[in-house]
Amino acid sequence: MDRKHKVSNQQIKGLVVSMMVGIGILSLPSVIANIMANDGWIGILLGGILNIPFIIIINKIFQLYPDKDFFEIGRDVLSPVIFNIFLVGFLMYVILLASYVTRNLVEVMRIFLLDTTPSEIIAITFILATSYIARSEIDIIGRAGYHIYPIIIGFAIFIIIVSIPNADFTNLLPVFQSNIRLVPKGIRVSFFSYIGFEILLLTIPYAEKKEKTLKYSLMALAIVTLIYILIFVMALSQYGIHQLQRQNWPTLALIKEIDLPGYFIENLDGVVMAFWVLVIFGTMGPAYYSAGKILSELFNTKTHELFIIPLLPIIYIVSLIPQNLVQINDQMVSIVNYFAFFSIMIMSTLIYIVGYIKKRRENE
Repeated sequence: MDRKHKVSNQQIKGLVVSMMVGIGILSLPSVIANIMANDGWIGILLGGILNIPFIIIINKIFQLYPDKDFFEIGRDVLSPVIFNIFLVGFLMYVILLASYVTRNLVEVMRIFLLDTTPSEIIAITFILATSYIARSEIDIIGRAGYHIYPIIIGFAIFIIIVSIPNADFTNLLPVFQSNIRLVPKGIRVSFFSYIGFEILLLTIPYAEKKEKTLKYSLMALAIVTLIYILIFVMALSQYGIHQLQRQNWPTLALIKEIDLPGYFIENLDGVVMAFWVLVIFGTMGPAYYSAGKILSELFNTKTHELFIIPLLPIIYIVSLIPQNLVQINDQMVSIVNYFAFFSIMIMSTLIYIVGYIKKRRENE
């Protein structure tokens, strides 16, 4: 492990927030509303709470092995062969995640701003731009997340504040009326809207003060949970449950409804898209970096930069496979979620359990 690349806990918090928010904030309000109606905020809250154990497990792994990075720990604990199998799954997950994020950006940009620009041009331009930071080391990735973090917070606060004048909070009623049998499905949907915290696996070994990393990681999760709940509440109060359920991207639809006093900006779409690209960049950059880093470990190369450009056409091709929004939101999301569960939840839990047992035996 190269010890010269250090990341502060504030940067870790910003990185985790920026990576998670880019995934769920667009469509989660409508998706959860279709399952749990007015009680969607309950599913969002419980989904966030259920991610706490996995964040704790990731932090515990590095408490067991404080002087090793994730790849060294995995090989020592699971054996190189078994760990490499998990790494392949992890690689497929981050490639699929990067492709999904890219395709979402393409669809949003075409609908809200660049309606005549070919999807291929938008996709390749975004991937090329992201490849620049993906070639960097983890300290640069951390600083990027740290600087994108206040933009995300400001973006969320802006949406909430400008939506209040048109909000009808009676649309939040009735509460606690959803079918109890649908709650697990709602929790599952919201649970995967928080994926992105797996960047901790690659970041914690380089933390300046590892004893405080868990605190900042949980703070990041709490911030994202609060943002998701507030955006859901504002979207529901603005549209009502039936109209919200028909929205593809209610968060962006909220912005389309904004009417600023004085009309000093006639069309906010361009401004919003500029901020939105930065938000998506905060998810895409770490995912792209992770793919390069995993390949570097699998092929035992000195640097991950060798794989960034070869990954570009792969991400590009995969991002354009879905034919429409239905395939993106159903099939592609399901595949990403399955790989996320395998490569994050199962892998992290298995490494911790086996590592804990080995440490206990060594100390006996």
